[in-house]
Order: sequence, then structure tokens, then C-alpha cells
Amino acid sequence: MTEETSGKKTADLCVRCGHCNPVCPTYIEFANEGMGGRGRLELAARFLAGEIVPSERLERLLFSCLMCGACDRSCPRGISVTGAIYEARRKLAFSWSKSRPYSSSIKYACSHPAASYGVLYFLDQAGLLPFLSGFRPFRAIKELGLRLPEERFKHNMSVFRPPEPRGRVALFTGCTVDFLYPRMGVALIEVLNSMNLEVVLSKKEICCGAPLLNMGFRYEAERLAEKNLNIFGKLQVDAVISLCPTCAHFIKDVYHELLGEGIANATDVLKFIFDSGGANDIRPYLADYGNIMFHDPCHSVNYLDSVREPRKILRALGANLAEPSEQGCCGMNGVVGLTHKDVSEAMCRKRASAFESADMVVTSCPNCVMQLGHLMKKKPVKHIIELVNEGIINKRG
Repeated sequence: MTEETSGKKTADLCVRCGHCNPVCPTYIEFANEGMGGRGRLELAARFLAGEIVPSERLERLLFSCLMCGACDRSCPRGISVTGAIYEARRKLAFSWSKSRPYSSSIKYACSHPAASYGVLYFLDQAGLLPFLSGFRPFRAIKELGLRLPEERFKHNMSVFRPPEPRGRVALFTGCTVDFLYPRMGVALIEVLNSMNLEVVLSKKEICCGAPLLNMGFRYEAERLAEKNLNIFGKLQVDAVISLCPTCAHFIKDVYHELLGEGIANATDVLKFIFDSGGANDIRPYLADYGNIMFHDPCHSVNYLDSVREPRKILRALGANLAEPSEQGCCGMNGVVGLTHKDVSEAMCRKRASAFESADMVVTSCPNCVMQLGHLMKKKPVKHIIELVNEGIINKRG
């Protein structure tokens, strides 16, 4: 079946009920039919069928979708709205893109992350990054307030073995943890070792491919998926764990859609820790901290069904857990935070306002930490694994 036929068939299944619009973050924010699930599905289908020609307006509407999955989850007919948008983005990336040089830089960075990190680190150490902030990729680094660590996460050991391991797991590190937040990876290893689990890192792991698919580079995303499937398929492990919900969803579910096979034992880190009894090994040390609020990453809610676990873990840590005034997307979604900054910033400001009464914001996604942290500089924004590790350390002490 061709892309055009598939897109038309998907649109024909839609009865225009509008269930997707009230849960769509960009529709809620902008009240524009073209910025909602129903409108984007129609646009994607008509474009794939050749009834709409490429344009800057079409590119903005289709590429500003956060691909959060709320529309897929809410559709009473089980339509994959995001699937149709992926197809349309692939065709649009070939036929129209005023940001093609920028897209090409993202494609290179995802395909060669270690080399890209090396270049950025050199420029940073040479004091040249501020002079390059006029260019979009470098401007994003400045706007997000990113600081490159001296060493990436996967620079040294590849196997971390406790004295008496009762199991063996592998980490799918993800680019954000590997190159920006190695401390999160270290915390996860310490937590898993405390659970008497041997932890394996594969230095051959590459980007999950989510940013490439989001940019319309499906072929390149498939090539990365094939490589990761081969790498992790050779590891004899009980589970493959990621600190990034997008990576976890992608390597398990999206790989299956792309290639007919995913990393079947990939799992959400919080589900794994909770189901494996890790929450029993922590001390409740957060009781005096103040109000702690949890931000639910989109893919945790809409694909991984990991909503109860983080709250149970935070309560086990003694947190005075309060819910934000409303939940929603932080607006990052990798490439949207870079390519459509106005959409991303509007979403992030709305999320930040929901946490005004919080003394600490906690989430389970490194990209959400990055996005929320650059706006909420006066209060800590942490990945929950850092708190879990602190709880284990405090218990030992």
C-alpha cells in the first residue's frame, strides 16, 4: 500500500467526532483546527493524496505537532493520527523545506552523535559557541542554557556488577542522558546495582531515531532502528531500561511499526523499579522539603501507561506530593523545541505556570528536565531517578 493510499484510508476511517481536539496540547493552546488532531489528520491525508500542495503554512501545521500521542490514545476508532502525520512529514521533507540546512544538521547529529558532541565540546571550550548563536542549532543551545559536561556518560566501563547479582539488565541510554545529563545515568546504575542487578552498557548504542522520524527522515530512522535491534538483540539481559520515555516507547513500539520488530523486553524505568521491589530499598527523606509536584511526560501517559508508579515512588520517598493545577505537554518533543520555538515556548510557559506553588518539580524524562528547567530557574527540576538514588544513599547512611 502506498503512502497516499494509506493516508487516504486513515482519513476515511475518521468520523470527525473531535475527541482528539480537547486532549491535543497545541489545539488547547492555539484554538486552531489546523493545530489539532482532527485538522492535522485531514491535512496529512489530503497532502498525501495530492490534493494539497506543499507550502510553508502546511509545513508549520504538520511539523509543529508534538507527536505526544494524546490523539491516538483518545480516538474511539483506534486511528493512528501520528502515523498519518509521520507519513506526511516524510513526503513533505522531500518536497518542501525552507529549513533544510537546519534539518540536515539534525540528521547528521542524530546519525553521528558522538562526533557532533565532540565538535560542540571543542567549540564550547574554545569559547566560540556564543559567536555562533546566530545560527539556529547553536542558538537553541544558548536559549536552553545547556552546558556540555566534560565527559559523556558512556566513556568508561561497560559492565557494572554488584557482588551477588540476581539478574542482568541493559541500559538504553539515549542521547540526552549520554551527552547532557550523565549524572542521571550514574544515578540509575547505582540504583540498579543496589537492587543487586548487573548493568550492561553498549558503547555501540546509537540514537533511537525519534528525532529523525519526527523530521521526516524515515529511511534514516529505520537504519538506526536496525542497528539498535541488532546490538540489543545480542545481549542476554532480562530487560532493556531507558530513562527517557520517548526512547522506551520508540525502541519497543515504533521499531515494531517501522520494521515489524521491536526490542520486546524494553521497559519504562519506573515500572521496572517498582515491579522489581526497588521502592522497598529507599528511605523517606523528602518529608521536610515542601510541595513536590510531578510532571507526567507525554509518552509515559499515552504509550507506556506509567502514571501511578512515579507517584507511589515519590510517596515512598516521603514527598509531600501535590498535583499541579493541570497536566500537559512541556512543548519540547525534541525537534519542535528547536524548529518551532514559539509553539514550544508557549507550551512550556503554560506548564511552568501550573507549578507556581511547587518547591520542586520532578519528572521522569530528561528532555522535560531540560525544557522546564530553562524556564523555572528559581526552583529545582529533577529526574526522579536522582531522588530515588538519594533515598537509597540516605538509607545506607
